[in-house]
Amino acid sequence: MEHSGNRAMSRLPFEGMHVVEFGQIIAGPTAGLILADMGADVVKVEPTDAGTPSRPHNQRNGSFFYFNRNKRAIAVNLATPEGREAALRLIGRADILIENMAPGTMDRLGLGYAKVSQDNPRLVYCSIKGYLTGPYQSRPLMDEPGQMASGLAYMTGLPGQPLRAGASVVDIGAATYAVIGVLAALLERQTTGQGQHVTGGLFETALFYVGQHMSNAQLTGEAPVPMSARAGPKGGRTAVYDLFNCKDGKQVFIGIVSDNQWRRVCSVLGMEDLADDPGLQHNAGRLLQRETLLTRIAHAVAGRASQEVVDLLVRADVTVAPVHTPLSVLEDPHVAAEGRTLPAQIGNVTGRLPPLPYESNAYRFSVRRHAPAEPGQHTSEVLLELGYTAEEVAALARKGVVRGPDLPVKGVSGQTDVSE
Repeated sequence: MEHSGNRAMSRLPFEGMHVVEFGQIIAGPTAGLILADMGADVVKVEPTDAGTPSRPHNQRNGSFFYFNRNKRAIAVNLATPEGREAALRLIGRADILIENMAPGTMDRLGLGYAKVSQDNPRLVYCSIKGYLTGPYQSRPLMDEPGQMASGLAYMTGLPGQPLRAGASVVDIGAATYAVIGVLAALLERQTTGQGQHVTGGLFETALFYVGQHMSNAQLTGEAPVPMSARAGPKGGRTAVYDLFNCKDGKQVFIGIVSDNQWRRVCSVLGMEDLADDPGLQHNAGRLLQRETLLTRIAHAVAGRASQEVVDLLVRADVTVAPVHTPLSVLEDPHVAAEGRTLPAQIGNVTGRLPPLPYESNAYRFSVRRHAPAEPGQHTSEVLLELGYTAEEVAALARKGVVRGPDLPVKGVSGQTDVSE
């Protein structure tokens, strides 16, 4: 067991909860990660041929090591009767089940909500699908096409050039909203004693993100303008809210979000003449002279290193941010501070990765176990907990029903394709 920091942890809110995760790629594993970081015993179920070229969604890549910390992993061939029996035993003791398989897959495997809830009526069954109930509910969907279909990519890119976000925001968001549904179901279960089926939708998550633009378009009756193109008096944007180049080849983002910030930025960047201009006292006036102002600020910033600009504007209480890469942000003082990252074993590399983005004064997040480096790393351990004998586990491994690093090996074939 690995722990971050030296401070003793209080009890995590989900300690004692059992979760079974039939998760792949990003969305399902994210839901499992949230519950695992909050203390649940999450057992990830993978196919016995996980990690092979036929299972690209189960490769041990960087994303896998991020989204699967604090979990145990078993490898089971769900296409066999013995594999389904092992899964049903695991589900029988579970508080929560997570799955993001292709529509209909869990039912075909005999692991759908209608079936498993008969034996475990307290189970909260969490599905994450491409679409919620409606004409498209049987369609598969991924993060990027979800951004395209919802209008999110339209609002992100340049006019005529829709662009996906630089992270799997739809997958992660859908998982997070689904977990909110799980928490509500657990609260309800305290009163009713009954679980329920909660489903999160990728498309509906992206649509929720775009809701602010949908609302504004209906209010004004005007066609939405991509956020990258919102310049000028009718753009509805802040006059100075842009990137600027520094002499060290790096960039900073400066946002003037109040009239007081405008006066302060003029003072520290040597633009006192602009601070006294009556036509620039408010954002509306500054929008009319936006290009001129951007040129003046660019000139003032170009002779300074990026960190100097950031420090200068932070002291002046002006909105500013450096432009980082996923590697350079690790060296940012805030990210490097205690608690802002957790230790991670990323394959053969020892690194640091973000925890859940909230904190509590009652407990602290830690890495209790790193992501399972091998498929089925905990197969024997979990099956023994479920009542199997060591001899029975070994026999299942010899038949290709289960897999683990300490078990007999048999070539596997004929598995059900559960990828979306």
